[in-house]
Amino acid sequence: MGIEEQRLSEFFDRYAEALRAFDAEATARLWGLPGMLITDDFAGALESRADLADALASSYPLYRRLGLDSAVPEILAISALTDRISTVRLRWSYLDDADELIVTSDYEYLVRDDADGLHIYLAVGIDEMDALRRAAVARDVDLDLG
Repeated sequence: MGIEEQRLSEFFDRYAEALRAFDAEATARLWGLPGMLITDDFAGALESRADLADALASSYPLYRRLGLDSAVPEILAISALTDRISTVRLRWSYLDDADELIVTSDYEYLVRDDADGLHIYLAVGIDEMDALRRAAVARDVDLDLG
């Protein structure tokens, strides 16, 4: 029961490739609609691919300033809710162009196996903002992007 770990691993590798390329449209295609993102500081449902792409791209300026060159997903846990729906606890490791670790951040995803493939419907940011703040301090990067 549930989505096979190999399929989830390949799916999040594709997600990482899109993130490495800062390709918000490709990343948005990996989401189902509506897609929901929730963190300690934000909660929102995004109804269109364009809205998803805009929301995803909003983090790119900070990632670039921190020197992100690569994102490596590591599946920490999978819980099958049904045959087609699983939650996935994932750790992202963000690396710079020298393959030095910038920061790690954990997310919990709700993934469904749709007729056209896997899609994320909910992403819960566990510690991303705190992790990015620590990375900014360590790299002497101003978080004010305004």
